[in-house]
Amino acid sequence: MEIDQILLWIVFPYSVVAVVGMSLIWQLEANGTGSKRSTGDRILTGSLKWLFVLGMLTGLVVTHFYQETAQLYVWGKSLIQLQPDMSVINNISFLSQVHVIIVFSFLLGLAF
Repeated sequence: MEIDQILLWIVFPYSVVAVVGMSLIWQLEANGTGSKRSTGDRILTGSLKWLFVLGMLTGLVVTHFYQETAQLYVWGKSLIQLQPDMSVINNISFLSQVHVIIVFSFLLGLAF
C-alpha cells in the first residue's frame, strides 16, 4: 500500500470522526456566548453550501449511473469495524472516491 492511499482512505476518515466528535463535546460544554459573524464565518458557510451541493450531485450520479452504493456501504462498514478494507475503495470509480472525499470534507467543515 502506498502512503498517500493510507492517508486518504484510512487516516483522513478517522481524523474527521475524531474532530467532529470533539467539536460536538466542545459545543455542548461552551456557554451560550454569542459573537459577531466574521468574514471567515461567511467564507466557511459558503464553502459548506458548495460542498453540500457537490456532495448531493456526486451522490445522485453515483447512485443512478454507477450503482456502487453497496461497495461504499461495505467500505463504511469496514471503517466502523476498525478494519478498513482498502481493496473496496480502490476498486470503485473515481467519481465515487471524489464523493467520499467531499462528504468527509463537508463533515469536517461542519465541525467548525
